[in-house]
Amino acid sequence: MKNLMVKVAYILLIALFVSCQQSDTGYKLNGELTGAEDGTKIALVPYAMYDIKPEAETIIESGEFSFIGEVPEPREYYLVLGNKEDYYRIMIENASIKVKGKVVKRPGRDGVSETSGFSEIEVTGSKSNDYLYSQLAVRDELDKTYQALHKDFADVQALLAKASASRNQAMIDSVMSLPRYIEFREADKNFIATVEQRFNYVFDANKETYWGPLMMLNLYAYLTPDARPAFENMSIEARESYYGKMVAEDLYPANRAGETVPEFTTVDADGNKVSLNDLIKDKKVILIDFWASWCAPCRKELPNVKANYEKYAAKGFEVIGLSIDTNPKAWEKAVTDENLEWPNFNDLDISALYKVKSVPTTYLIDNKGQLIAEDVRGEELGKKLEELLGN
Repeated sequence: MKNLMVKVAYILLIALFVSCQQSDTGYKLNGELTGAEDGTKIALVPYAMYDIKPEAETIIESGEFSFIGEVPEPREYYLVLGNKEDYYRIMIENASIKVKGKVVKRPGRDGVSETSGFSEIEVTGSKSNDYLYSQLAVRDELDKTYQALHKDFADVQALLAKASASRNQAMIDSVMSLPRYIEFREADKNFIATVEQRFNYVFDANKETYWGPLMMLNLYAYLTPDARPAFENMSIEARESYYGKMVAEDLYPANRAGETVPEFTTVDADGNKVSLNDLIKDKKVILIDFWASWCAPCRKELPNVKANYEKYAAKGFEVIGLSIDTNPKAWEKAVTDENLEWPNFNDLDISALYKVKSVPTTYLIDNKGQLIAEDVRGEELGKKLEELLGN
């Protein structure tokens, strides 16, 4: 019995030693949020250019929450409040990190009258987080300059808005020929040049490490080929880093025609499980349409999709609508209002699976799930369907 007690004590001692080692090598994030309701969900989501699943989730109790884990190097995350009601960028490193702030009520959107949001957030214990926000300061400065610029020229912008609302081209041309408007356009052009200059300064200052591509991801709303020179000026280490590969994927997209899109299983309105294979097996050409009720370009494109659906459905054309709405009621109302006759689902996991960065995003596939084309819309969709299914 004595030997057994010694063995148990020894095992407990080893377990304690290992747990201490793990906490020393990882991170512990403790949060205090006044104003947060007990049971409010909070998640830690890795930064990505598309919707991605949380790495960890917990609930706020008595205004407190915590996360424990380990990162291979400092990584950017989002602290996501509730059902994606708000988020806060944070750099996580293997250290003891504290987050303090408030949760406040704000006017909602997407059919919700009120929502919750972060306020007065302060982060301590993460040097990389301090550095992130020191570099992002340029964006805040430029935002203030932009607001001041548009406030200074509010008069001529109001004139142009009034002319545009009247759809009177002569009135629009008259406003655009005013010296005041020409001055505004020149000031706006100079501002854009300043933005590019300031951003490039940040990229150049961080070009030797992963911070260079990470700042490109943070400062640009989206990446275009115009950003290639700044990226190519960075070191090999930076370009081949975790965030460097993320930037390269956007700047140098591969032609993915012929690839097989990810299989998925979701649930229909009656609670039945439905797979992608179920939806496409008897069809010839399928449009997978990622959209949202609040997305104006998505709603604007729907009449075109409906016209093509009516024309080609009998020939084997199918549409699969996949909403990224966080409010199911807003999605249901939009489906009813738009009178959408094809299969529709509200499943955020599928948008994460497909790495959807924005909506509208569409994939045209065959009945084997192989990609034919991406983001075909407007006249291009009709032409492609005629090519594949005949007139």
